[in-house]
Amino acid sequence: MGIPVLFIRGTKGSGKTKFIEESLINGDFGDVGKALVLKLENGEAEYDEAKLSGKNAFVSSILNLNDFTEKVITEQVKKYRPQVIFVEANEAWGFDDIKMPKFFDLQQTITIINGEKFNEELNAMRQLYQNMISASELVIINRCKPVEETSQMKRNVKLMNNRCMAIALDKDGKQLKLDSDLPFDVKGEKIVLTPRDFGIWYIDTFESKERYDNKLIEFDCMAVFSKKLPPKTFVAGRFAMTCCANDIQLLGHLLSYKGDIKLKNKAWVHVLARIHYMRFRGAQDEQVVLEGLDVKEIPAPSGEDEVLNLV
Repeated sequence: MGIPVLFIRGTKGSGKTKFIEESLINGDFGDVGKALVLKLENGEAEYDEAKLSGKNAFVSSILNLNDFTEKVITEQVKKYRPQVIFVEANEAWGFDDIKMPKFFDLQQTITIINGEKFNEELNAMRQLYQNMISASELVIINRCKPVEETSQMKRNVKLMNNRCMAIALDKDGKQLKLDSDLPFDVKGEKIVLTPRDFGIWYIDTFESKERYDNKLIEFDCMAVFSKKLPPKTFVAGRFAMTCCANDIQLLGHLLSYKGDIKLKNKAWVHVLARIHYMRFRGAQDEQVVLEGLDVKEIPAPSGEDEVLNLV
């Protein structure tokens, strides 16, 4: 077996060093045994190596990409004999650039984001953000303030990677609860979505089964057919710009229906459906499946409602 590795990256000043240091000192990852932190940048914060050594954790810097080799890392492993390795890297260190040693057993990839600079950095380095987040199992947004802005940041993260866990923390490191900021009512017997609600609802379905399971829902969408789908089904979705004008993707869930529906591919429809969560053979997670109760063709929208802008 290889050495368990946690790969943690983010932009400069996002709080990576503090996250790793506090996690090791407080035992947030449990009893990991001797730990080695491979630091791949000169960041704004420095490790308190005296405190870390008291927790059986040690820091080694590798600041040149060309030095991140199996030979160099093997020397560090022989020196410290770690039972787990934490790799701290900035946004410039991507998986395409790094050749992981064969003895690395990558357990989790974590991205740390500075909530105070999220919008500024997203606009300036959108592709780098996309690369980091899309490869992460966990995204932590630090130093969050207004709930409304934080909710939008979290939605942007989930659009880049709807399978990751996204956590928002305030300036004191306490987790923020963002359950009350949905722009549509989920308490009644039926949820009714406006065109601009669709993307928010789609993202939330991956995290909030208890809100939606067996609920009625009504919305307008595009009916996307494919020969790869089961009979009498289509994807009920909307095209959305999630990163930039060149990154438009379909967001939607499978809808099953009874009877005959004569629709062209990508026809616009008004849907009344019941939401179900189902686990398919070979899938790790439950998937949302909509039980179509009423599907009616409608005129296609025009203008800004045609493609959702989720940037």
